Amino acid sequence: MSDGTGANPIESMQGGEYAEALATAMAGLADMFDMLVDDAATDAGHDDVASGFRSFKENHSQDFIDVQNHGLDIADHIQDGAAHTAETDVESQEDFERPWEALEELKS
Repeated sequence: MSDGTGANPIESMQGGEYAEALATAMAGLADMFDMLVDDAATDAGHDDVASGFRSFKENHSQDFIDVQNHGLDIADHIQDGAAHTAETDVESQEDFERPWEALEELKS
């Protein structure tokens, strides 16, 4: 983004695309967590340790799903903001095409 006021819709859209790429990369995060904890529980060797892994998985699986969903939501929001910025620029463009004519109208 620039140091001035306003927003650059192209830079904003790129930020949304980066966020989307990150969210996509995290898409298998919850599944990977489940598999790793299951493997750890299987290889634990003691029932009480395996039970602890299963309990940990039960308590935190939803957190990994939430992280994935938040990443996708952030990407969507950034891209929506960029689209609205571009839309506002297009809608406002007519007001700035002939600024001197508008100034003359205000004077009269």
